[in-house]
Amino acid sequence: MSICWQVRISGIWQLVSAVVSDGNERLVIDPGYFPRELDELRGMVSEPGTRSQVVFTHGHWDHVIGWRSFPFANVLMSQRLSEAIFHQTESAQKSLREAQDFDRKWYVDRGAALAWPPVERLRGLREGDSVRLGNTQVEVLQLPGHSEDGLALRFAQDGLLIVGDYLSPCEIPFVSDLTAYRATLRKLLDLLTDARWVLPGHGRPLSAMEARTIAQSDLQYLDELAACAHINDLRSALALTLPRAAEVPEMADHHRDNCRVAGLLPDRDQSAGV
Repeated sequence: MSICWQVRISGIWQLVSAVVSDGNERLVIDPGYFPRELDELRGMVSEPGTRSQVVFTHGHWDHVIGWRSFPFANVLMSQRLSEAIFHQTESAQKSLREAQDFDRKWYVDRGAALAWPPVERLRGLREGDSVRLGNTQVEVLQLPGHSEDGLALRFAQDGLLIVGDYLSPCEIPFVSDLTAYRATLRKLLDLLTDARWVLPGHGRPLSAMEARTIAQSDLQYLDELAACAHINDLRSALALTLPRAAEVPEMADHHRDNCRVAGLLPDRDQSAGV
């Protein structure tokens, strides 16, 4: 193997931050979340002569806050997220607002106001692009469905696949586009044929077999949800068996959100009393 990878799991939602190394070059994936955790990540890439780049797998606030801990690094992300930051779209502003609300609630002091990276440090990536890490060519993949700006990294020679907020062992799918999410899971099942390890956005690293089992159960769950939506059967949809984490109280709410995305419940701003 030519690369080395290390994972740190945050105290918030088992958020996965990873450092992937080849020679003196580093990719820091989704650095987060709390200041002391970011200090540790920064220490992992602080050797003299080391060159680092930060990668966002998508634009949700828990995955994007830590870029300032790497002040000389460019920040790589999907082209869609790069454009959202450049144009300061509502989704980009919403992500910052949610991070600010969380930090205020839990007294998190970062010493500076939250912000997106400056545009001169952004690099937008498209499906089929590649990133050079030392002697390694890293394949870029687009993974919509959880968010519209999802991005994955595939280290084909080394059997490592980094997928952002898919295939989590500790939560159900959080869906923004049901059709796109199902297509992404089918794509991931194909990619897992050649993988050895998978890093999800939340939870521990997975073997390819473990990731395949999760992908299959998630796809079954979403296929059943789509079938309920096709016949407008809300009762059956709400009664679906969750693929995992049913003991976590918030997962029932996320399942209702998935039913809402499927068109079986009204949007939140129209759903008082639902």
